[in-house]
Amino acid sequence: MKRLLIVLFTLLILGCSRELNEMTGPDTTPPSPPQGLSVYFAGDGMVILVWQNNTEPDVDFYKIYRSNDSINFLNIGQSYENIFSDKGLYYDTVYYYYITAVDNSGNESQPSSTVSAKPVNKYPPTQPFGLSVDAHNDPDGIYFNLKWYKNPDGDINLYKIYRSTTQNFTPSDLNLVGWTKDNYFRDTVNLSVNQRYYYKIVAVDKGGLESKPSYEDDDIILKCPSLLNPQDNGTTDYNPVFKWEKVENASGYIIFVSTSKFGNEIWKKVIKGEDSDTFSVTYLGPSLYDGRIYFWKVATFTKSENLINSISETRSFRVSIR
Repeated sequence: MKRLLIVLFTLLILGCSRELNEMTGPDTTPPSPPQGLSVYFAGDGMVILVWQNNTEPDVDFYKIYRSNDSINFLNIGQSYENIFSDKGLYYDTVYYYYITAVDNSGNESQPSSTVSAKPVNKYPPTQPFGLSVDAHNDPDGIYFNLKWYKNPDGDINLYKIYRSTTQNFTPSDLNLVGWTKDNYFRDTVNLSVNQRYYYKIVAVDKGGLESKPSYEDDDIILKCPSLLNPQDNGTTDYNPVFKWEKVENASGYIIFVSTSKFGNEIWKKVIKGEDSDTFSVTYLGPSLYDGRIYFWKVATFTKSENLINSISETRSFRVSIR
């Protein structure tokens, strides 16, 4: 009797569960159309839209639609918040927008009301920031790498690069060295070793308006270290002493020891700049093997040990205890 009651109870639960599933079924009800769509900002090739969040708890995101004629709309993006920025627009074009809400089941609402905006060119770009200048003297030649943060403006066309040998200089056509559409630049033109160069950049929008110059940054291309001992293809004991000449304006040095001319580094040591004409460093890395050939080189840095400025030739040495 007890077993019969358990079976009947189980069938009752399963039946109720099936009826509940049949009653609920898949969600096919779309959210209500979003309310309160408005243009928060329109100008400088950018339109910012805002609206009220839907009250339905299962709304997942909003689709944004745009048109140039108020008739033919295309989906240009989506947002999980109640704000959307449309950038890179033409100044003299009127753009029309509406949005829809999409729930977790993929149901899409009817469109919101339609708004329009014309993003005319109002203001010059914001001042570029984050400029970093790094000098290099390596097998690729002598050059400066510049990088900075991309401007947040929606209508940036390019960045102008200015260079001078004088600190706190004023950018002009006389010291313009190039331009780029990216937020990095490599300067290779008419450079000299041991000459400090100062850089500034200016952002230019599609209408030709220019920003204030960025803050200045500088660096100096160093000579490559001149290695003294061990001589190339020389012989050393288990604890070789590496020696090289001082490099003017270097903040420090990095010595590398490897098992290959092109890598497999086994030891390196950072030496901060000292007032000495030569530098000597004793090897303190993993044990070296008798009869094996190793390689060494020295790099310099001016700002950070993670940013190599110049680098020496690579020399080899053979360990021998005989």
